[in-house]
Amino acid sequence: MKRRSHNLFACVVLVTFALLTLNGCADSEETDVESGGQGVSLPETLFLTAAPQGVQSITDLKANAKEGDKVTVSVVIGGRKDVFVANRAVMTVIASDVTNGCLAGGDHCATPWDYCCAPPEQLLQSLATVQILGPDARPLTVDLNRIGRLKPLNTVVIKGTVGPRTDPSSLVINATGIFVEHQQG
Repeated sequence: MKRRSHNLFACVVLVTFALLTLNGCADSEETDVESGGQGVSLPETLFLTAAPQGVQSITDLKANAKEGDKVTVSVVIGGRKDVFVANRAVMTVIASDVTNGCLAGGDHCATPWDYCCAPPEQLLQSLATVQILGPDARPLTVDLNRIGRLKPLNTVVIKGTVGPRTDPSSLVINATGIFVEHQQG
């Protein structure tokens, strides 16, 4: 009898542990979606409830901006096939005024966010990189592809500062605020 109650007790403990573990997994899954799956969260103040004013063009910024300048741009998440950098809070964006021929009526482009139908010279002058930095001034280890508000072809207004300018044709914006203006699909 003693052995049977010991086995019953062991089974109850095992089932309780399994249920607690499953419940813990469900909670961490929700957190992972909010954090991009890496256990690191985006700043609570990152997503804005109203669009920032004073939108500037990427072309003008590439011509005139200096590292540390405060900027605001209206962009579409896109411009490349892989717009998000895996496990980093980094994405490619393109000026929102660039016409995306890949979305034309009869065109059935599999990856319309890459703007493959636009002339390459227009893409080069209209692209920028957006990153969200942590306290160590490095991109957060957050997979932006898992953040529901950030999807290819979404139009967003980015507020931030210009990062290092290693080349006049490149533009890196360290985002401090993102307003999702239009979500695709």
